[in-house]
Amino acid sequence: MDIHKPKAWHGWREFTKEIGTIVIGVLIALGAEQGVEWVHWRYEVEAERGSLLNEVQNNLGAVAYRRTESACIARRLADLEEIFRRQDRGRPLAIRAPFTTPPVDIESTSSWEIAVSGQALGHMPRKERLSFSNAFDTYRAFNLFRNQEDAIWRRLQLVNHPDVLSPGDWVGLHQAFGEAEATNNRMASFTSYVIRSARVGQQPGQLELAPTDLADMKRFCAPLIE
Repeated sequence: MDIHKPKAWHGWREFTKEIGTIVIGVLIALGAEQGVEWVHWRYEVEAERGSLLNEVQNNLGAVAYRRTESACIARRLADLEEIFRRQDRGRPLAIRAPFTTPPVDIESTSSWEIAVSGQALGHMPRKERLSFSNAFDTYRAFNLFRNQEDAIWRRLQLVNHPDVLSPGDWVGLHQAFGEAEATNNRMASFTSYVIRSARVGQQPGQLELAPTDLADMKRFCAPLIE
């Protein structure tokens, strides 16, 4: 068996050439590895971005849906005010249909929560990360206000049982009515703020309502009193 002994270097020039070849080989290997990693994170960031933007569109659709309810909410508050006026004067309330609350569509933040727990978000440009962060903070605030509004309107459902309400119950209904008006005014300004400032360059997505949701909206928008 032939054993090839390493050749001795003949001068510093050949030594430098040999070392240079090794260094270039190492650099090429490192560059290839970094290139593969760059492609990997580019794909991950694009996938994360797409998921977040899709959720942004859906959330903006939920805000736009709340804006479409504004006219029906104002009409129902006006009907409630007339009911209070009739009750105060001892007149028949003439409630023609059960009192229902505004249908609620809550925004989602699950994609953002998944992104925060992963690593792809850290490879996005800082400005884009801040834009997403501010937007989803705004969506969480919208959900909070929306749930508070829903709780107030559920208190107003006591008006469905006027025959068993005590004077104290009517006082509570008046209080809930005042809170519902204040919340409606706040939601009007806040929904405009969300669509203006938390869009991340997107337009509201088309909100597809199930038949039951459409029926709920129709009942809510119908006149409450004769």
